[in-house]
Amino acid sequence: MSRLKRSEIREGAFLILYQTLFGTSPEEIDELNPEAFDMEKNEQTDEIVRGVLEHDEEILGVIAKYSKTRSVARIAKVNIVILKIAIYEMKYSEKVPNAAAINEAVELAKKYSLKSDTSFINGILNSYMRELEENNAER
Repeated sequence: MSRLKRSEIREGAFLILYQTLFGTSPEEIDELNPEAFDMEKNEQTDEIVRGVLEHDEEILGVIAKYSKTRSVARIAKVNIVILKIAIYEMKYSEKVPNAAAINEAVELAKKYSLKSDTSFINGILNSYMRELEENNAER
């Protein structure tokens, strides 16, 4: 398997997490992958998927806190998954700078979401980044 770029790792995690919203487990997706998705993935992809699923409630709480214009239930599922990956990386991944997580989320949104959703995603993530930076400054 070739070495994957960060964007490919995230996109793989996005596709898997999106499928889990419809009741398919990551293991089932792995089994179906060769025929159904032909998606490249690696251990880092699985790490993001596991991390997002493990911290799902907490991550949804962050989304709810910063989504001023719509409740979590009214946010498109595609956007929820994009936000979850970015928030997970911002909070739990030492390797990913916050700005990079936001930039990658915006790139995923440009590919999979409506144009208007890109700025919505960017706004939530930038607000969350400010909170993280303020918390780090207090330490």
